[in-house]
Amino acid sequence: MNNNLLPRWKQPLIVFILGFFLIFLTQNLLKVALFQYELYHRLNLNNQIIEPSNLLLNTGVKTLDSNLYPSDKKEIFSLSGMGNLITKLTFTCSKHDIKEMRIANDMSTNITFLGLITPNISCSIYGLHSPIGANYKSQNAITLDNYTITPYLGSRIKIIRHFPNNSYLITITDPLNRQLYFNNTDESNVVITLSHKDKSIDIQSKINPNTYYHQFREKLTNNIYLDLYVTPKGLTDIVHSELGIVNILLSLFIFIICLFLGLRPQQRTIKMAIDRGLKKREFIPYYQPIINSVTGSIIGCESLLRWCKANGEIISPAIFINIAEQNKQIYEITDLLISQVAEDLSKLTNIHDNFYISINVIPRQLQNQTFATKLLATLSSAQVSNHRVAIEVTERTQFTNVTSAKEVMQRLIDHGISIKLDDAGTGFGGFSYFQELPISTLKIDKMFIDTIGTCDVKANILNAIISFGKEAKLTMIAEGVETQEQVNYLRDQGVFLIQGFYYAKPMPFSDLEKYINNNLKKDNH
Repeated sequence: MNNNLLPRWKQPLIVFILGFFLIFLTQNLLKVALFQYELYHRLNLNNQIIEPSNLLLNTGVKTLDSNLYPSDKKEIFSLSGMGNLITKLTFTCSKHDIKEMRIANDMSTNITFLGLITPNISCSIYGLHSPIGANYKSQNAITLDNYTITPYLGSRIKIIRHFPNNSYLITITDPLNRQLYFNNTDESNVVITLSHKDKSIDIQSKINPNTYYHQFREKLTNNIYLDLYVTPKGLTDIVHSELGIVNILLSLFIFIICLFLGLRPQQRTIKMAIDRGLKKREFIPYYQPIINSVTGSIIGCESLLRWCKANGEIISPAIFINIAEQNKQIYEITDLLISQVAEDLSKLTNIHDNFYISINVIPRQLQNQTFATKLLATLSSAQVSNHRVAIEVTERTQFTNVTSAKEVMQRLIDHGISIKLDDAGTGFGGFSYFQELPISTLKIDKMFIDTIGTCDVKANILNAIISFGKEAKLTMIAEGVETQEQVNYLRDQGVFLIQGFYYAKPMPFSDLEKYINNNLKKDNH
């Protein structure tokens, strides 16, 4: 169980670390997104800012000309709770007018004050006489049609509505900073402005010129924009509560994903699928030719395991081979593979005497005499000469009993089956295997072939492997060869046996037969 613990939780652990690192990297983006979200929903654009209004129509005062206010006019700030206030006003500051203004103020969620000023009298929600007048500084105001918008104390907005009889309706909003963001921060951390064309007025402005600001902009009407400039500290102060909740939710989401990845029954699922595949004989060999680069002749093939499902899907061994080895299903898979290779060999007639097909096995199999017995029996049953088969053993898995392995290998060699070391230089044994075990052929891994023509330090290892092979009088086969440059380099180094895409990709047996026939025609020519 301990051996499976690290592989099972390795991927979830990586996902866990990367997930939290990503959360850390995106903190500023999350802050900006949260602030923008809050800003948009606080403004409630669809319902408060640009909704059509008929408040200016039919005021009920004979001196007002309703033709001056067409029906498609929109309010600059259609403040909630205003309703049809203007249509109910008599513009005489009567008790009725004061009552209607108070009702509108009470119904509103964002109005602090309402006042009415006429040429003869003024009144407000506080009674007769309005404490706030219609005066303003033109340089700090936006005038649009019959509206004037100007800042007021404490981040408020003063909206003056002008009527043709020299009457004014004064509206003071609640502090805009309380409407635009939930949490408190120092006023110097947030600058609020309204912009109309080339003119901008400051609603809240205590600017520190040395502070970097994030800019947010929302469109209020076709011509008016609300701009906010927020310092990094202000951004953190305002969204810290929401950011904490989001971080907790994201962390929980990552934890659940990692838990799912770690506890998913992957191995059991694949093990069951392999069992079904064995019963259906879905594991078959693909063959990749090995070519003599000097003569162009095919000298043999390596059989490569493929899982071909009934629906035509081909699954690479990289997905299932480790699980098959852990569950000892690899033995049955290898038996099936050997049986199919022997059957295919029995069908080949146009091949030279030294042609062979190599089969990959793991070190544990070569430590067991039963493996050798079954292999020899299978070849005999298929009436295939033993020398037509070679065994490739990878050093990526360690021999646990070199003495037993040597005995099994020698038995196979005595019966004409050669032994080759696959993936040389990439695993446990290294070149010590050639001193301890009767191995006659060295296969150079693609990892080293890819260094040809590059400055990779492994290029020196490639040359060392080739030198060792020559010194030990070993047959050398280069795997994963893909270019003419690699072929030429290997030929110059005395490595003539080539396996790789340059000559041929792994192919099913039907394609191999055609490939061999074409190769023979070239030889005869």
